[in-house]
Amino acid sequence: MRGCIIKRGKKWAFVVEAGKHPVTGRRRQKWRSGFATKAEAEAELAKTLAAMGQGMKVPNPTNETVASYFVNWLTYKKQYVRPGTYSTYGWLVNYHIVPRLGSIKLGKLTPQMLLSVYEEMLEDGLAPQTVKHVHKVLHDGLETATKWGLAEMNAAKLVKAPKVPKREMRVWDEQQLAQFFREFKNPRYYAIFFLAATTGMRRGELLALKWADIDFENAKLTVRRSYVRGYNGYVFQEPKTAAGIRNIALSPQTVAVLRKHRVWQMEDRLAAPAFEDYGLVFCQRNGKPLTPQQLEGVWRHFFKKSSLPYIRIHDLRHTHASLLLKAGVHPKVVSERLGHSSVTITLDRYSHLLPGLQEAAAAKFDELVRLPAVHRQA
Repeated sequence: MRGCIIKRGKKWAFVVEAGKHPVTGRRRQKWRSGFATKAEAEAELAKTLAAMGQGMKVPNPTNETVASYFVNWLTYKKQYVRPGTYSTYGWLVNYHIVPRLGSIKLGKLTPQMLLSVYEEMLEDGLAPQTVKHVHKVLHDGLETATKWGLAEMNAAKLVKAPKVPKREMRVWDEQQLAQFFREFKNPRYYAIFFLAATTGMRRGELLALKWADIDFENAKLTVRRSYVRGYNGYVFQEPKTAAGIRNIALSPQTVAVLRKHRVWQMEDRLAAPAFEDYGLVFCQRNGKPLTPQQLEGVWRHFFKKSSLPYIRIHDLRHTHASLLLKAGVHPKVVSERLGHSSVTITLDRYSHLLPGLQEAAAAKFDELVRLPAVHRQA
């Protein structure tokens, strides 16, 4: 019979080996946590081992609440996820899970309680997508709790998250995209929106692009990093997947726009009293990185006077993909430009924007192969 001490967040805990399950044969462990000091955990471990040695049943660890567990779980989770993901998890735990479920004992949490909370959140006007995110964090956290022996079951496994209505994808056609660049008069931001439309790059990838990433001679650029939310502010980080690191061919007009933008940036550099050179293609007048909020503000301001239907900055990426597919560009090429890990993602996401593809495919086959007609013999 063995046991060990472990630190979880700011508290101490112990785990005891409890043999194998008599039916499933799976390894069983008993956890107790919430001790303020290591000495307290050691003392309780000794009592537990002695009780088990005398054949006494170890009490279930039901004293820990959902609130105390998930606060510790966040500390544990921090080492495995990106800063932006961790911040989102923290927001979901602190603003939704703890206020609604925090006082409940972890071992007493039931599927019915979760269903009740999900219904309550929807009645309060929260989006189904938010409820789904809460469900995902609960599922992840409770799965860890069952592995650690702190809960008998993962209640979230027995519950389905609310169905999220499919969001309609908004894109511009060729005429609308051309109209935007005729009407948009802000030279400082013209190039970043132009590059978004002609390459399909994500906002964070655009904000992290450096001049060293652009090969003007061969008309291509390399996506190497993204400007994303960190623990404190924004940070430069590698793309999430290997497919995110990619080369993108540039059109002649895109190269021309970037060359002109570089000249204007050099003028800013000479005029600024203290220009901080990060080597960024798109930056503030002093050389510091542009923030997503600054970019979003300029984008929204344009629509106050424009007759164009509103789309998000990210929808320029969707517009790029849909126009290429509509023009007959191979989906594999489009997928590579977007940095998708699979062409299946590209097809699933954009094929519905191209009505008539099935009909066109059928007609194309007839053009390629003329098969003889079959006649009934008399």
